[in-house]
Amino acid sequence: MRLSKKIILSLLIATVAIIGLASNASASGKKIADISQYQGNINWAKASTDLKYVIIRAQRGSDEVDTKKDFNTKQATKYNVPFGQYARTKFTSTSEARKEARDFYKRSNKNTKFYVMDNETRFNTRIREQKFVDAWYSEMRKLTNKPLIYYSYQNFVHVNKINYSRFDGSWIANYSTTPDVKADLHQYTSTGRVKGISGNVDLDRMLNPSKVNSWFKGTTSKASYYTKLRSNQIVTKKNINEYSDVNLRNKVGRVTKGSTLDVIDAEKGSGRAYRFKLSNGNYVSANTTFASFK
Repeated sequence: MRLSKKIILSLLIATVAIIGLASNASASGKKIADISQYQGNINWAKASTDLKYVIIRAQRGSDEVDTKKDFNTKQATKYNVPFGQYARTKFTSTSEARKEARDFYKRSNKNTKFYVMDNETRFNTRIREQKFVDAWYSEMRKLTNKPLIYYSYQNFVHVNKINYSRFDGSWIANYSTTPDVKADLHQYTSTGRVKGISGNVDLDRMLNPSKVNSWFKGTTSKASYYTKLRSNQIVTKKNINEYSDVNLRNKVGRVTKGSTLDVIDAEKGSGRAYRFKLSNGNYVSANTTFASFK
């Protein structure tokens, strides 16, 4: 039986539409998982039907690159599973923390929605862990305006008295109960199951859905900077660090919230961020959330 040209054209259009839907379908699952090379060769065609979001490891310290990071990020992109990436830290000094941040940024996929500091092991017990956390955060913030998320487990936060309020969100592990520290995303088990993945998988649930959804949708507001002086004085909105150089590498002091500072210029650092040059020759960030003009 011969088909008319009109019928044939209709069949072709329908076939193309079906193929398009199959290749561009968004993740249809409800689970949020974090994965690394230890999950082996993931069948992403199956995993994407079980996953809503995924967080993919990029490295452990600067010297250990996750062997599956490129495969996992490419497959997540192919199957439209929104993803962020995380880096397990190994730093023992502020200089190492900054280097790990730079390496993490370079190794991450361009499609990642956000970056996570996985901070759960102390390697230098002589210096407060907070110094390393702050150094990592400051270096990453120079490199990107995407959300920066702090990850650890509940007890680590308590023991080390970590203040992660500068971060755009928090992801906390505690397998017995809901974390008693601030957490937007809760890693609640290490023995979960996801289609297409053999063995155990860490699973997570949203405690603050609107915020977590914003990470994966890329809707967190970008950092905004003053680029010129509006007066010769600023007032700090929070506690901020003071540095001897425009790229904010050499910390020389701490300025408390509500302090009035004399400024003589707004200078651009090596990245896209601006700094205020103070009358004493030092620098502070010109981020609009840190200070305002008097």
